[in-house]
Amino acid sequence: MTGPARSTGRPGRAGRSGRAGRGDRSERTARADGAERQERARQRRTGGAGARPSGAAAGSPGRARRVARAPVSRPAHRRRSLWAGLAVSLVLVAVLVWLTVWSPLLDVRDVEVVGAAPDQVEAVRAAAAVAPGRSLLWLDGDDVAANVRTLPRVASVDVSRDYPGTLVVSVTEREPVLAAPSPAGGVLLVDATGFGYRTMPERPPGIPALALPPGILPSPDEPGTRSAADVVVALPAALRADVVEVRANGRFDVGFVLTGDRTVRWGADADNERKAAVLAALLTRPGVAYDVSTPDLAVVR
Repeated sequence: MTGPARSTGRPGRAGRSGRAGRGDRSERTARADGAERQERARQRRTGGAGARPSGAAAGSPGRARRVARAPVSRPAHRRRSLWAGLAVSLVLVAVLVWLTVWSPLLDVRDVEVVGAAPDQVEAVRAAAAVAPGRSLLWLDGDDVAANVRTLPRVASVDVSRDYPGTLVVSVTEREPVLAAPSPAGGVLLVDATGFGYRTMPERPPGIPALALPPGILPSPDEPGTRSAADVVVALPAALRADVVEVRANGRFDVGFVLTGDRTVRWGADADNERKAAVLAALLTRPGVAYDVSTPDLAVVR
C-alpha cells in the first residue's frame, strides 16, 4: 500500500499562478491610480477643468449629471425672469390706466387766473368753462384758450397744467392807445391793432382821442384807425404824452394835436420812426404847426 503523500513545503503550480494574477491586477490598479493622480495634478497646474479624462468623467456619475442639467436650468431661469417682468409691467400699466382714467387724483380742483385785472378774473374763469372734476390730463388746452380769447379785453391766452389738480390760465390784456367816441355814449378804448374793446364813461388820462370821418367806427379793418394806432405807437413815450387828439382821414392823411394847441401834419402811415425822430428835434424850436410828412423837408411855422 502506498502511504499518504508528503508535503514538500513548496507551493503548487496552481497556487503560484493565483498569487501572480492577483499581483498583476494590483500593479495595474496602482498604475491606473497613479496615472489619474498625475492627470489631476496636471489639470490643477494648468487650470483646465474641461480636459478631464474620459475614465474620470465616466467614473463620476453625479458630476456628469450636474454638467448635463446646467444648460437646461439657465433657459428655465430666464423664462421665469421674463414672466415675472411681464407680470410687473402689466400691473404698472393697469395702475397707470386707473390713475389717468378713473382716479380723481388728476381731476381739476382749481382754475388759477394770471395777468387779468381783478374785475376780469371771474370772467376769465367763466369763459374757460372748466368744470371741477374734469380730468386735467385729458383737458384740451387749446379749447380753453379759444374760449377765453372771446373776451374783448383779452389779447392773448396761455393755458398750462400745474399737477396734480390746477389749471393755470395766463392772459395778457389789451392796452389802450386811443379813445374813440362810442355810439352808446362815453368812449371806446382802442388797442394797438385798432380793435375797440372796452367802453368807458370818459377818456383816461394820457390816452389820445381818435377823430375819424363822420359815420366811421374804429376797427382793425378800417385804414384810418389802424394808421392812427401805428403812428401813436411809433412816438416816443415823452412825445406821446403830449398828444391830445389824432385825426385820421385815411392811411395817407394822419395828423394830431399836441398840448398848447400845436398841430402836426404827419401824412402817410409810413417811415414812422424817421418822422418821430425829426418831430422830436423840431419841437425844440418855437412854432405852432409842424409838418413832417416829408421828413427830409420838415417845416416849422
